[in-house]
Amino acid sequence: MDTFSKPSVNPTVACAANTVPAIPKDWADLGAVTGFSPRAAKSLRLFIVGPSGEGKTTFLNSIPDNIILDFDDGAYACPGAKSTRIIIPDYDRMETVIDKLVGDSKAGKRRWSRVTFDTIDEMVGAVQKQLEREKQVDDITEFGSQGHGYNLILGRIWSKVRELEEAGYTWAFCGHLKIKTERNPVTKQEESKLRVATYPSVAKRILTRSDFKLTVYSMPRTVDQIEEKKLPGGRTIKAKVGAKTVTDYFLETRTTAARENKSRGVPGLAEKLSLPLVGGWDVFEASYDKAVADARTLGA
Repeated sequence: MDTFSKPSVNPTVACAANTVPAIPKDWADLGAVTGFSPRAAKSLRLFIVGPSGEGKTTFLNSIPDNIILDFDDGAYACPGAKSTRIIIPDYDRMETVIDKLVGDSKAGKRRWSRVTFDTIDEMVGAVQKQLEREKQVDDITEFGSQGHGYNLILGRIWSKVRELEEAGYTWAFCGHLKIKTERNPVTKQEESKLRVATYPSVAKRILTRSDFKLTVYSMPRTVDQIEEKKLPGGRTIKAKVGAKTVTDYFLETRTTAARENKSRGVPGLAEKLSLPLVGGWDVFEASYDKAVADARTLGA
């Protein structure tokens, strides 16, 4: 009769309930972490979207320690701006700026921690034109077969993002939302939905690599204008003298993970925040930091 030895099992580390096991120093030095350890707000990778003209760029400009690569040339009139911006008219300027950002970081002269692309729509256009020049074709999206041209666009964009990441920067992308009509495969009816106004493959890559997809939007409302009026006899009353329209700004804060039904994320973070016209990032950062602190307290 054959004799079989008892199979070995993976080694285990003793750990009491509701505690986090210690990480050996040699593994910690390599970057190993455990427990609830989300990124700091200043390090989050962001995908910021919204309809045109509804506050995206104003929100972006409220982020400190941030340089905006402004493909839209639309960030010049934002109140309370804390970001630096640089106009990017074409691919060559983008490459020059990214090369300098990477070079400065390698030389120990990194001036910003975040690089923001505003907007991804225009960035894609610049990359597309450059690839068409390189390949000497009229339309790079028709180059090769099985979506090869689209893959070239995505690959070129992400190569620039990786350069910045390897140089120590985090990033944000800003994208317009547009209304797109699609046929529902179940009901066979035409439905209008908001979609990011760039190639789906590019939007998907940004979405899956980002920590948060933040949607900025505005809602107008009518408020009464009230004035005090003095009546004969000296009594003062408040009377409606008209109405005016004001605009409220909001930020939807559902994480990319939550949108994809994944388990990671930050419990307790409000899904909708009211934004001031000035200092929108401060509101998001304070809410995020509180949610992280509360989650850590619950797990302590």
